[in-house]
Amino acid sequence: MRALLLQVIVILILLLTGFVLFKKWGLSDSKELGRLQSELQSLNSKNEELSKLNQKLETENDQLKLANRFLKTDHRKARIEVLEQKTAEGTDGQPPRILETKIRFTEFDPVTGAIIAKPQEFTVAGDMVYVSALVVKFDDIFVETSDPLKNCSLVSFQRIFGENQPPSEGFRIDAEDRIPSVYSSGNENEEAKAIEKKIWDHFWEFSNSPEAQKEMGIRAIHGEAPFQRLEPGRIYNLYLRASDGLTFTVQ
Repeated sequence: MRALLLQVIVILILLLTGFVLFKKWGLSDSKELGRLQSELQSLNSKNEELSKLNQKLETENDQLKLANRFLKTDHRKARIEVLEQKTAEGTDGQPPRILETKIRFTEFDPVTGAIIAKPQEFTVAGDMVYVSALVVKFDDIFVETSDPLKNCSLVSFQRIFGENQPPSEGFRIDAEDRIPSVYSSGNENEEAKAIEKKIWDHFWEFSNSPEAQKEMGIRAIHGEAPFQRLEPGRIYNLYLRASDGLTFTVQ
């Protein structure tokens, strides 16, 4: 009986010792686990903040790249090739006079470089060629932020003519009072179509109304006619950039 009682006491002591040790180390492990979980939560929070910051920086970088691309992108591009010039002998020791210049006008897709309209050939009077156009320039903020509706200037080529002929006798390029095909053919945005139609339908009304221009976010709206003296065998490029007007370059 005493032996059994002794065994019971030993067992109780062992159980009590195990319980004390379990409580001690178990609580210690629990505290350590809690500390680690707290640190992990803090790291996760910091990681989320860094991810959001990184995403914000990537978005801003993409916007800057896109804005820069729009600023450098040519949105209408045409080429004028000099095919032939007819001259007349000068008098009183003067150099020969250029009577007329035969040219070929070709418009290209500014992105793919593909020809987007059948090349046209014209003969203009003289060797100085003018290209009249209607130009719409939107506020810089729309270009810089790559606004989907107003991210680039618009241009409608009107007439091409020589220095020795009146503009009214120039050769028509874009159809009158219509959205230029280069815009209407590739624009699937109905809102943009409506804006462009409104502008072209009421171009000179907008041009003479500062209030209407402000409401539409237009910086400038007017006609312009860059010109270039042509030489035989040369090719001249005429292009429009996102926030600019028409420019001639020679090659």
